Amino acid sequence: IDEKWFYRTRKNPKFYLGLNEEDLKRTTQNKNYIKKVMFLAAVARPRYDDDGNMTFDGKIGIWPFTFLEEAKRDSKHRDVGTIVTKVLPVVTRKVSQDYMVNKLLPANKEKWPASECSYPIIIQQDNA
Repeated sequence: IDEKWFYRTRKNPKFYLGLNEEDLKRTTQNKNYIKKVMFLAAVARPRYDDDGNMTFDGKIGIWPFTFLEEAKRDSKHRDVGTIVTKVLPVVTRKVSQDYMVNKLLPANKEKWPASECSYPIIIQQDNA
């Protein structure tokens, strides 16, 4: 597993749109200070059977460190009470542990190949 930072948007985004698609609008308070979102990503080595067919692609999941909150005030973009996705200000040990127990382990149990359920699963982290 590893943590990865992504910017929420770009300063000068480029979009390729179809004829019937509307132009996407992404707003930020200041385009020089675009917020970043941290994600927890988990991958494993792909597994193949004796014939060379892939039985497990190794993709377990990716989860953003965000939370949902009701908007506290009216704005031109949304009404009061609209559910808004916010970035967690700090990813602490407790938050990281919560994501591993409540998101990573259930996804790992769900997606892991049945042929290897008897072997131990070792979760390796970097030094974050």
